[in-house]
Amino acid sequence: MRHADSRVRTATDDGSALFRQDATFCARPGIGGQGVTFESINIPGSYLRHFESAVYIASGSGAEDSYNRPQTLTADASWALPGPWAKAKAL
Repeated sequence: MRHADSRVRTATDDGSALFRQDATFCARPGIGGQGVTFESINIPGSYLRHFESAVYIASGSGAEDSYNRPQTLTADASWALPGPWAKAKAL
């Protein structure tokens, strides 16, 4: 998965440095006070966020794009990471 024009989509690795940067997100403490937030490595201050059943990177700058509104960024950029479904048993 990588971002392009602020939208995050699945993509095949083309081997370029830009692809690697677009596809790298660093885990940070959740900006909503819980969970985890994923920050874009090549656009610092932009985070993975869901909006209308899609994933974007957004900074909450208030740009005209509805996915980038600061009012909803905090909650929509904090992801809950659940534990595993079951514990593996040793054989």
